[in-house]
Amino acid sequence: MALKKKKAKDELRIRMYRVGFGDFFLMTVPADDGPQHILIDCGVTPGKTKKGDIGTIKDAVAHMAEETGKKLALIIVTHRHQDHIIGFSRSAEIFKDFQVGAVWMSFWETEYDPNEKKKKTFAAEFQEELTSLALSMQQQLALAGADDPDVGEIAAMLENATGVDQTSFAAAGDGDKKPGKGGGTNAASLAFLKTGLGVEPEYYAKGDKPKLPKALRDAGLTAEILGPPPADAFDFLKLMDLKKGVGQFLGESGTGGKRLDPFGPQWQASAGDYPPSAFAEWTRESQKAPSTAMETILQKAQPALLFTAAKTLDNMLNNQSLVVLFTFDDKKLLFAGDAQGGNWEYWMFGGTPTKTPSLDDLDEKSAGILGKLDFYKVGHHGSTNATPISAVQAMAGDFVSMCSTQADSFGTVENESEVPRIPLLEALGKKSKIVRSDFFPVMIKGNEVAAVEDAKKLPTPKRGRLEKGPIYIDYFP
Repeated sequence: MALKKKKAKDELRIRMYRVGFGDFFLMTVPADDGPQHILIDCGVTPGKTKKGDIGTIKDAVAHMAEETGKKLALIIVTHRHQDHIIGFSRSAEIFKDFQVGAVWMSFWETEYDPNEKKKKTFAAEFQEELTSLALSMQQQLALAGADDPDVGEIAAMLENATGVDQTSFAAAGDGDKKPGKGGGTNAASLAFLKTGLGVEPEYYAKGDKPKLPKALRDAGLTAEILGPPPADAFDFLKLMDLKKGVGQFLGESGTGGKRLDPFGPQWQASAGDYPPSAFAEWTRESQKAPSTAMETILQKAQPALLFTAAKTLDNMLNNQSLVVLFTFDDKKLLFAGDAQGGNWEYWMFGGTPTKTPSLDDLDEKSAGILGKLDFYKVGHHGSTNATPISAVQAMAGDFVSMCSTQADSFGTVENESEVPRIPLLEALGKKSKIVRSDFFPVMIKGNEVAAVEDAKKLPTPKRGRLEKGPIYIDYFP
């Protein structure tokens, strides 16, 4: 007798909503009490070209609310970038009615020391510094109005870090922090996630044992936290490239450090330490060619300095990503957020690499994880600064990769920085069936969005199946 085909509600399912350049995933776990839903991120960003936000995130949230009956067993927030969290404040009027079992966030979002009531943690102070730095640079960029090829990318990185459109500073005046055109800010999203859902978040780093809600445990789901690095491994947040065996598909090196102070206090001076003649070039009487030339040089240097600072900040936030490995019926599902070199290296090489790591140095447990994947959420939307070469090399074949992205949002093919990075996708394509969200149209009545490149049909995986919906793509492992 032929076996009766399972209904979709009785199967494990991973849904990728098409929102543009941002992550919005819904994992559904079959259980005796009915399907249990896990939301992993909900965000989008316009990017450098302003093409990244395709205007569908509110439709996607509304669809998800109907699909889940406004019940989520778990919300996972990988990190605080706009393209992962802006949806929570932009659609707060929908989310406020949700019943949520648990919220997981990166250790780097911890606000208070549990052993000392209301004492701020190092992580909280660090996040405040990064946010303040991002807002300051954003305002500086808006006021400067510099004409430089890097300015658009700097603005995009800073908007992603704050959820605030940098042009609003120039329009509204000093100190104002107004959201982008779509509404919401990162700060509002974080506040809502931490205090507006009626459940206190739990904060995790590599090695912590997560507390899965009972309904998910009873269903047979397990979870392991692979990243981010904990507080005592702070230096790993500053590893972004990395050529040293972790290797990236573009050999661009990053810079570390959480402050922009290249010299110690003993080397710093104020205007009063110099004679008036030192500033002759800048006096009103001396505004001639030499002064103009000097000012031009400084203006041209500013975008380069801002670019370095913005890139460092952007990479640090990405390296804070919560990386989760789920296992269900022996199926292994890896959600890597936007983890970059330092985050990957920490868990792939046992947390303490003392030399240039290579594939041969890969931790045995990590090799076992990467060699038995059934699903991989492509890190950082297919960007070159995530998914290390050594990780791809360690991956076995016959799994499905989902890449939530929007072409022509960041970077260019000419300077080998396009997102998603083609060589990376080609390498992943040799190991897995890749599904890009932007290759399929959105077919929501009143808000239809064409595909960037029409894939026409979904690939056929060796295990499980893929199905297309009006605003999403499903994978049934």
